[in-house]
Amino acid sequence: MAVEQDDDDQDLDEDQRREKAEQKEYDEMVAASDKVLNDWMAAHPEDARQAVIDSYIEGGEIDAATAGVQHVEVQIIEASFTKHIERSILSPLGLTMAQWQEHMDEAELPAFRRAVVKGDWQALIDHARAAAKMRLDLGI
Repeated sequence: MAVEQDDDDQDLDEDQRREKAEQKEYDEMVAASDKVLNDWMAAHPEDARQAVIDSYIEGGEIDAATAGVQHVEVQIIEASFTKHIERSILSPLGLTMAQWQEHMDEAELPAFRRAVVKGDWQALIDHARAAAKMRLDLGI
């Protein structure tokens, strides 16, 4: 994969340029996600938003039609939250999303989704740390 190079990138090695490009892509995804969420919040009353949130917490999916957004906007939100969890919570612990999910109980998922909606990352961090420790202890 070729990495786009700015004049400011002259002194960066290939890994640094790749990291910079990945950060730029992530920042753009977050900005797009923020715009979608802000527009959605401005366009829909609290009770309608809460119904969509409650449905997501219980079922794990955002229904674009019910939310009054385009399917691509749902994909942007999901990708942004997933990328945040991978970059900020799992990667520092040496976990992938698939590895972490191996340690999840189906009954825990609504609580995790509620934490994501609230921005309560500590609940996910604590669980991911426990999963990483378990994997280390088991040698996997």
